[in-house]
Amino acid sequence: MRLPRICCLLLFLLQAISPVLAVPKGLVVSDDIVGATCVSYLLMGKFPWEKPLGDWVDKAGKLYGEQPYTTQDVKAQKGRQLVEFNVTGLVEQWLSASQPNQGMLLRSLPGPLSGVIEFLSKESPDLSGRPMLKLQWKDGSRTRLSPAADTFLDCTSLSSLGSRPEIKVSTKQNALLRFDLPTDKGSLQEATLYLASDVQYGSGGKIGVFRVQAPFERASNDVQHGLASKYPRDQGIEKDPDVIFAHGFESKLWMTEWSDWSLRSEASAVSEDAQRLFVPLSGKALRITLLQGKNLGLDLRYLFAKDGKPEPEEIYFRYYLRFADDWNPSLDGGKMPGISGTYGRAGWGMRKTDGYNGWSARGGFFARPAEAKHMRNLTALNTYSYHADINDASGDIWPWGKGHAALLENNRWYSVEQYLKLNTPGIKDGVMRAWINGQMVMDKTDIRFRHTPDLKIETVWLDVYHGGISPSPHDMSLYIDNVVISRKYIGPMKP
Repeated sequence: MRLPRICCLLLFLLQAISPVLAVPKGLVVSDDIVGATCVSYLLMGKFPWEKPLGDWVDKAGKLYGEQPYTTQDVKAQKGRQLVEFNVTGLVEQWLSASQPNQGMLLRSLPGPLSGVIEFLSKESPDLSGRPMLKLQWKDGSRTRLSPAADTFLDCTSLSSLGSRPEIKVSTKQNALLRFDLPTDKGSLQEATLYLASDVQYGSGGKIGVFRVQAPFERASNDVQHGLASKYPRDQGIEKDPDVIFAHGFESKLWMTEWSDWSLRSEASAVSEDAQRLFVPLSGKALRITLLQGKNLGLDLRYLFAKDGKPEPEEIYFRYYLRFADDWNPSLDGGKMPGISGTYGRAGWGMRKTDGYNGWSARGGFFARPAEAKHMRNLTALNTYSYHADINDASGDIWPWGKGHAALLENNRWYSVEQYLKLNTPGIKDGVMRAWINGQMVMDKTDIRFRHTPDLKIETVWLDVYHGGISPSPHDMSLYIDNVVISRKYIGPMKP
């Protein structure tokens, strides 16, 4: 009877460290409170489009190409216009799964008509004018669909406009619509998009339909491996000549192996936690809890000088992270582990940095508003930095939105790695990079952390903190394991 139990354990362990894309499979562009804006395809993580007003592919499959799937001229006139777009070719691609369905982008095309076209959205009180996609099937049946999302992208607004009763198309505004398509209806004969317009400004416009392509769809799935690939399950990694410190929270006195530990931390090493659906990564892990009404979950530091090591100018820091089943930052974001050189003077807690008194680059997490139902159990990560060019007393947020971006699911283990290289004093050449499961999600190379060589990398700071001021609205936990600090890229551990 022992063999099946061992097999189950091995299966759990393999699932714990198997690569998982930073962006969950099935993520779609939305129109809700955290949905698409002019500059972001996901406002919750400030994950950017590569091109303002949205990224698209044309009928020929060219990124930012100018061959629309279909076009229509909409001239300015009095009274309602019902505008039809034959989108059969586009919908066929989605139904065949040859292309992912992130929706269609309606753009104003060059020509003599250069006004603003205003269409009714699915939020319009006029039910008869709301958008509709009619699908005619070859068996004679028909399907009528309302949009799963419709919004317009306008660079004069930083907010999602998906709750507006209208969507607009002009040279400065693109409309985005997405429909959830049936998967079991057989062969498509024709697909027609119907939009109603009661208002047109200027002379009207010529509108082209293109396929939305979010940046994470173009990202490579390749995993960047590092020195951890030589050490299955990190066994013996602490002996690598480039590793400065490695820790797995196995000892009862684990906190004594670190340079500094706050007694106010709500943290303990656990091997079981069924209530929060915990699955071990490798033996024990550190459970950190943000208690309701409290801000601090963890303040744990590795100080290079205190450990008898020279303070470096560049460093790699990797840890494994798992958000528990109860993790739900619905009120505010907060801080996560990162790298710093505050020297107890500046770079945290509204202590403004000036390039001489300190700096920091902690990790961070964004709030997940309760209204964003499709984001349930997902958390977007970032870097929260105090640097020499900071404008006010609080830090700047740098999203982890490159490539697949960092959008992590509850109840999964992720390898989180950060690299920091201090700038040449006074010059904006500092570097900050981040990887999730060996895939780069941030790459910033123009940072000025300091004006003096006296500021170094003082500490790797395991900080878990809710908000700036606002306390946690409820108890919620996360787990940290297999911390490694190194002179070279570490990468995910080998199974």
